[in-house]
Amino acid sequence: MSSIKERIEKAKQKGSGASEWLIDRTQLEKLPLRKTPDYMRKWGGKWYWTGALITIAFTYEVLTGLILLLYYNPSSPYPSTIYILNSVPFGKLILSTHLYGAYAMIILVYVHMFRNYFVGAYKKPRELQWIIGVILLALTIGAGYFGYSLTGDVLSYDAQDVGRGIASLIPGIGQWLAAVGFGNGTAASLFSKFLGYHIIMAALIALLFGYHFYLAEANTMLPSSKISKYKAPATTPETHEMKPWYPSNLLYLVELGLLTIGFIVLIPSFVGLIPNTPILISPFPGPSPTSAAAALIPAYPPWFLLFLYKAVDFGMFTNAMGPLNASIVFGLLPLIYFLLIPFLDRGNSLHPLDRPITTSLGVISIVYLILLSVWGAFEPGVIIPSPTVALVLLPPAIITFIAIFGISKLWKKGKLKIGGKTTTTSFFIFIIGLVITVILTGYSFTYFITHFSMLALGKLAISGTALGFLAIGTARTAEQLPDKKLNKIPLGAYVSIGLLTLMSWVLLGLSLRLNPTTDAMVVGMALGTVLIFAGIALAIYRRVIFGE
Repeated sequence: MSSIKERIEKAKQKGSGASEWLIDRTQLEKLPLRKTPDYMRKWGGKWYWTGALITIAFTYEVLTGLILLLYYNPSSPYPSTIYILNSVPFGKLILSTHLYGAYAMIILVYVHMFRNYFVGAYKKPRELQWIIGVILLALTIGAGYFGYSLTGDVLSYDAQDVGRGIASLIPGIGQWLAAVGFGNGTAASLFSKFLGYHIIMAALIALLFGYHFYLAEANTMLPSSKISKYKAPATTPETHEMKPWYPSNLLYLVELGLLTIGFIVLIPSFVGLIPNTPILISPFPGPSPTSAAAALIPAYPPWFLLFLYKAVDFGMFTNAMGPLNASIVFGLLPLIYFLLIPFLDRGNSLHPLDRPITTSLGVISIVYLILLSVWGAFEPGVIIPSPTVALVLLPPAIITFIAIFGISKLWKKGKLKIGGKTTTTSFFIFIIGLVITVILTGYSFTYFITHFSMLALGKLAISGTALGFLAIGTARTAEQLPDKKLNKIPLGAYVSIGLLTLMSWVLLGLSLRLNPTTDAMVVGMALGTVLIFAGIALAIYRRVIFGE
């Protein structure tokens, strides 16, 4: 079997004159970007690239946002939005994927932050890098809020009313802040300001991300636990064994980009073809605020602010200052906590079980974020008495603290370490448990939708939490399984790439026959599928050529 180096050289020799010219002129081989260990480009290594996924989603948002800006008119927001949907070629696809691209970016920012939180990536020397990341989370949610509100539909006005109400309650500067943030009362003033804030926040995200990326390069990526031994400061020095940034990392980033944009395009295209899609997840705007249908829709905020919206309904926040107090307790204080965590947790251990308090608070934050969001989606505007709030929120916190501290104590006594001989067994146990919890979670979700109650919500929360733990356990044990050797003749890989390419050309050919305005979502499904096929084909190619 030929070595990986020989395969790389053969791949370079097969390159066309055009590709060699492009590489030479773009100086890709000379980019001063750090090398990364091979394990960061394998299946479990995708956790190291959540920041790259955010960058890919943000780039897509900028490109589609610039296209939408050519047609959007803030003085007539709803008519211009409808014009984009019904008259602009591929307008439905661009607008819906811009919306879902923002959703993907928000979810990925949360995943990126919590992943780094649990592995202790906020510790020395990455304190400032972490703080900028938390600020980027706040800016991303802010940009999402202002962008979501630009459509001029009923949900847009509802979101603006909630935001204006909270801003006006701030002592001393509330009325001034409401005037500056929400205009002089006319639609043109309101939507012009919101468009401006949306663009300004996107620009701030780009600027701060540039420095965030610089710090990530300067501090290096947080190494695997095998290298760091769970001790800070942990860095990843370059070695001669590491492959150069080009082509290894570049191809891997292209693969991630194709898959990420493919799903951003595919999912809203599919959802947009489903009749009677719930308005919270619909890729299209709701009805006009002046239409009769608007009266039938609850005053929902954007789904990513549902947790805050539901907190306003709690009994202890029903007074005049309640919305502001709820925003402080469930929004501002958690943000301050995450900003200060590098200075609150100054120990040198990176293992989450050596940090039971911070780990517990992180788990509780995720549970509350999901719990309040689901609660707000199914019971919008329903006042919840304080005893009921305590009954719902206290048990998860108590159970989490008891469980984490108990597991931490076992960990410190050395009773949770898995030896190499039991890794495969553990993997299959996790797989079986994962299958069972997927079935239970699906059943719990279906029951919750058809029979909403706090008991049903509790069952869904328990099964969903178990599913999450088992999914993480499956991934972690899968990383420890021995690697399989490449086939001597990777014929099957090349055949797979050929079939994926053929199917992609067929889908693109069929989509060219469709109307770009009326059939935009069908075209989106084809395009999303083609991008995902391309990402899979590139992954197979990397597996054959680079052994990754």
